[in-house]
Amino acid sequence: MCGIVGVLSRQHRQDMNLRHALRLLYSRGPDDQGEWNDNHIHLGHTRLSILDLSSLAHQPMSYQDNRFWVTFNGEIYNYVELRQELVKLGYKFVSQSDTEVLLAAYAHWGTLCLEKLRGMFAFGIWDKKNKTLFLGRDRIGEKPLYYRVEENTLYFASELKTIISLLTTPPALDPAAIDLYLHYQYVPEPLTPLVGIHKLPSAHYMLVDCDNWRVTPVRYWDMQEASPLVGNPVELIRQELDYAIELTLRADVPIGVALSGGIDSGAIATLAAPKYKNGLHAFSVGYPGHPRYDERKQAAALAKLLELPFHDVELRTEILVDFLPDLIAAIDDPIADIAAYGHYAVMRLAGDKGIKVMLSGLGGDELFWGYPWTNLAVRLTEQKQKIFPNLLATQWLFAGMRQISGNPLYLRLLYSKKIPKVIHYLLNKGIEISFLSHPHPRQLAFYDLVPDFKAAMDQCDKLYTIDFAAQIPARNPYKPFEINFKKNTDIPVKICQLLFETWLVSNCIALEDRVSMAASVETRLPLLDYKLVELVMGLRKKQQDHELGGKFWLKLALKGILPEEILNRPKQGFQPPTAEWMKAIIKKYIHWLITGNLINLNIINGDNLKKMINKFNIRGQYAFMLYKLIILEIWYRKVAMQGSLRI
Repeated sequence: MCGIVGVLSRQHRQDMNLRHALRLLYSRGPDDQGEWNDNHIHLGHTRLSILDLSSLAHQPMSYQDNRFWVTFNGEIYNYVELRQELVKLGYKFVSQSDTEVLLAAYAHWGTLCLEKLRGMFAFGIWDKKNKTLFLGRDRIGEKPLYYRVEENTLYFASELKTIISLLTTPPALDPAAIDLYLHYQYVPEPLTPLVGIHKLPSAHYMLVDCDNWRVTPVRYWDMQEASPLVGNPVELIRQELDYAIELTLRADVPIGVALSGGIDSGAIATLAAPKYKNGLHAFSVGYPGHPRYDERKQAAALAKLLELPFHDVELRTEILVDFLPDLIAAIDDPIADIAAYGHYAVMRLAGDKGIKVMLSGLGGDELFWGYPWTNLAVRLTEQKQKIFPNLLATQWLFAGMRQISGNPLYLRLLYSKKIPKVIHYLLNKGIEISFLSHPHPRQLAFYDLVPDFKAAMDQCDKLYTIDFAAQIPARNPYKPFEINFKKNTDIPVKICQLLFETWLVSNCIALEDRVSMAASVETRLPLLDYKLVELVMGLRKKQQDHELGGKFWLKLALKGILPEEILNRPKQGFQPPTAEWMKAIIKKYIHWLITGNLINLNIINGDNLKKMINKFNIRGQYAFMLYKLIILEIWYRKVAMQGSLRI
């Protein structure tokens, strides 16, 4: 795992200094760093040594008489098998690294090498002969890749603050992205909070030619295109998960596992422990007084059963509050997930114990219906798909339905036998009425089923200044979950994909990557192995599982492997003392908002903000919105503004 940075110039350019940019990436790669440049490109790299700890794996790395140069962040888990295949094709290697295998794969297959790679990655490969830059990112988006394109220059890096550090002035805030952040608690990719800086989306690449200078992301993988599969889900999922874990245990450094009392992390630990012969270590978090949501007892019990050394850290409110600005700077993106501190504390503890690689159960909820509202989203969207051909004709029926639910006309319609059965069904369901009372031809039922999103819809309009609100596109919060119902869409697969491409990649994975790399620890996610994802999607196309109960297939696959008390334990998830933490954070940092940048930049209406604060002080209202605003304010000071100050 590493930090990467590069600057491509269409015209010949003189050498540039990446010293400050590399310094900002130090925690991502404290073991080594390097630079290389020619007339068009300057590449930089900071290395966290995981595979082949020798100097032979130094980056930027070259291949084929210096024709190809790479700066690479991530792990190609199947590098052993790819290396063997390439050796048979006549390629030679001087190191034992996956980086050299990546270079040889590109030299042989070009952009099609992406189809061969099984792992997590973000990289830039420069072809000196053809003057082309190949940027690629893994299918699920485990590794970040930011970029900015100017008239004759392209910047790319592992972190947002690194891009900012290469610019003469920091870009302006993007109103659409800021609005999405306040509705979602993160900015969905490919957007970032700053105008002109984007993320290369997951499962995309770009091939930039200095001659034609087309900079357009190209999708190379889509989970919706997984081939339908007939088979026993239990056997197939168990087999694929077992192999995915085997691949993620490839490392030349110590490995640990983030362990809670739940199914996902328990499955990873249980399957990995017997395979890893060097002694897997388990890490967990807890809270003062061991409240009911403290899962250390359950995690310690499983670790003992598996004969794993167990380490835990207790999260204290006062430490979080003081550490918050540094934590936000480390996260790099504004992500208002209260779980951030817990994830960071686990990774910091692991790093302090000499662990460089951590396995995590992240992704199980998203892949196996761990969130109950996603099941409802499938059902509602399937109902909408059925009535879509007549949707425009029936919109008038639903408009304002919530406001007239007591009207005799509504009651007559409700019990009428002359309307389609599906509409009759929907009219009987309050939440269905809520969804269809503001219908839009391309909108899925999705985040509008989540209470925090609903609350933000009511609160944001009251917060924004008139000028700022005027810059936000119409229906902006709904944009990420719009599709074309005219296509033959598999709704369960589409809902799962949407969850992957919004919440999972831009909140959960981004957070996991940033906090672990802030502690110089690499996180690996076996439950998000793309072969496992394709398997589940293929099975789902032949036999539906979303109505069978949360994680039904996964639980069956783990039966006899995980203890029954873990399989049958009610879902708890990571549950920090949210109210206590938010209250303490608001109390300490609210003055940053009142006289801060969000006010000075004419984003937030100061008078309305004060009203919101008063209601929080009296009744405890608006805590989450105030928390999101504080995170954004601190992020602007620590990342957006500071990133451009050269040290």
